[in-house]
Amino acid sequence: MLRPRVKPIFPPIPIGGGKIRIGWYDYGIAGELDDDEQGHTWHLLQLLSGEHTLPEIARLMQEFDPLVRDEEVGDAVDQLAAAGYLEDAAVGPDVSLFSPPEIERYRRNVEFFSHFHHPPLSGHDFQARLRKSRIAVVGLGGLGSYAALALTAMGVGELLVVDCDTVEAVNLNRQVLYTDADVGRAKTEAAVERLAQVNPHVSVTPLFLEIDGPKSAAEVFAGRDLVICAADRPRVRIYEWFNAASVGAGVPWVRGGNTGLTVSLFLHAPGRTACFACVQRTTHEELPWYEAASRYLAENLATGTFNPCTAPVAGLLGSIVALDTVKYLTGVAAPAALGRRLLIDLARMDVAYSEEEPRRPDCLVCGDAPRR
Repeated sequence: MLRPRVKPIFPPIPIGGGKIRIGWYDYGIAGELDDDEQGHTWHLLQLLSGEHTLPEIARLMQEFDPLVRDEEVGDAVDQLAAAGYLEDAAVGPDVSLFSPPEIERYRRNVEFFSHFHHPPLSGHDFQARLRKSRIAVVGLGGLGSYAALALTAMGVGELLVVDCDTVEAVNLNRQVLYTDADVGRAKTEAAVERLAQVNPHVSVTPLFLEIDGPKSAAEVFAGRDLVICAADRPRVRIYEWFNAASVGAGVPWVRGGNTGLTVSLFLHAPGRTACFACVQRTTHEELPWYEAASRYLAENLATGTFNPCTAPVAGLLGSIVALDTVKYLTGVAAPAALGRRLLIDLARMDVAYSEEEPRRPDCLVCGDAPRR
């Protein structure tokens, strides 16, 4: 690091008894540092302001205490950096990628990313990765509209929004991109207009398309880094089509939905995780009734119009799907639903995970899928 500093989101706080709290109370990050009677640790933390190089910090520490050695200062700085408390103040955003208005717009994103990065990476690097990402959201209902809104606000590079429906009054209780004035309009048209108001720096492209088989599913995967399946009709079959398209293109996809007071999501990454067909076969083996129930759904209730969902439920699910998408594409943290099902019981606010689903070497869809 050229000019190390304590991350502004982690201000050191003296709490007495020779202890310094850093990281406040952030889970998995916060900690306490020991200080001596002379206050060497506190003095060092004050010098880690981003105004000094490491040699300058060593010299200033020696002015404070002539017995301090250069290597002691270097070791202490290395330990703080390894713990995730430091960043390089000399590292800024890529001005060839971001305009001044964008730099200001995404400042809170960068601060959020700062919770996770270690030098030489910075929060700006993760924002740049997000800016270069190409995502498709298929289905602009409750889940899809919230996910598209969140990803647009965060500053993805390109967003393809796909649907074949028009806005209806029954949508307005949970589909955040539309108003009464949009009733009767194509969802894709209204969504693009609203998302442009949210963030004009994101390229949002509409595609009025019905996913009715493997060919149309493959169309939305072309040129994408990740696809969000926020559509659930026709039941079961649409996941089979997306799964085949994902494996064929080598592009990951997220599926999510809600059943009453339970929301769930699963992120499939070809060559890394079990595909949907793997999960289905394993579930069929573990639950004797599941195969018959899935077949009945696909054959008799594939296009049912019931959808018991509210704005808070759709907003929670869409936001979590968007966050896992950002985690996957930037590498800032491990996605919670990568290769396993994440479930949230909204009645009790309990969170549960399935065991990581195993890839099946004998899977007819992904058995020989290339690693991505």
